[in-house]
Amino acid sequence: MDAESALKFQMIRQGEVELDRDRALVGFLKDRIAERAKAAEEAEEQLLAGVARVLAEFEEKIEHPHRYDEQNDYFAGQLQALGWSLRCAAAAFPAHPDFREDFRP
Repeated sequence: MDAESALKFQMIRQGEVELDRDRALVGFLKDRIAERAKAAEEAEEQLLAGVARVLAEFEEKIEHPHRYDEQNDYFAGQLQALGWSLRCAAAAFPAHPDFREDFRP
């Protein structure tokens, strides 16, 4: 395998690892939102609703074919910003048994 092919393979593999993390992050946050919503007061309900909106947009985008398209820097930037903000939200639950270290921002 030449150097260019090896680099492409590494980028594809890294993308798959990130996609697996992002899918797990979506599930983790959906479960935390559902748990917290049961006892949330108005301010927390608003916060959870905001996180849920960001989560829905992120979930739609992570499966989009442009996820790894270097020609579409705006889309990639959106995806990174959404993912980072959701990893910040997940970091509020570090003691949860389903929390993964790769969720940290």
